[in-house]
Amino acid sequence: MTDVISLADMKLFLRVDASDEDDVITALGNAAVAWCENYCNRRFTTQSTIFYLSHFRAATLAFGPVTDIVSVSYDDTSGTSQTLSSDKYYTEQPHDGSIMLYFHDVPDLEDYNAHPVRVRTSAGATAKPEVVHAVQMLVAHWYENRRTVVTGTTATSVPFAVEALLSSQRILDMRQ
Repeated sequence: MTDVISLADMKLFLRVDASDEDDVITALGNAAVAWCENYCNRRFTTQSTIFYLSHFRAATLAFGPVTDIVSVSYDDTSGTSQTLSSDKYYTEQPHDGSIMLYFHDVPDLEDYNAHPVRVRTSAGATAKPEVVHAVQMLVAHWYENRRTVVTGTTATSVPFAVEALLSSQRILDMRQ
């Protein structure tokens, strides 16, 4: 299903024995992992990501966690894509899971380009148990409530419980 939780473990959590719902459970699991990743600004598997910058400036890469800067490319004044030498930037890693990227002695950029700087990174980490449980809760909620509106019941808030589980895993950028 996903690298966060297997289909077998998700079916055990849902108490589903048959295999006729496997495609549905897999789709719900993938959607739940994506929801958790977006909420936390993290990837729970190692993936390639690209950050776009409008110019060379100190930047917080508040998504990840970023494990490696693969390359920094930019469009020069003629619009040609170039790769910036790694000795033209350095990084610092605060304790919040983000990474700070600083530039020095950089070339001029193409005018009239909204995002001439591209930072390609490797990002991701193994999901902690609270993330796995949040994914399980979302899948169970969506599996049992397949419609957007449920009538005749008292409303309860599963997303709040999920957010409480994920709050310690969020990367928030308070510097910008």
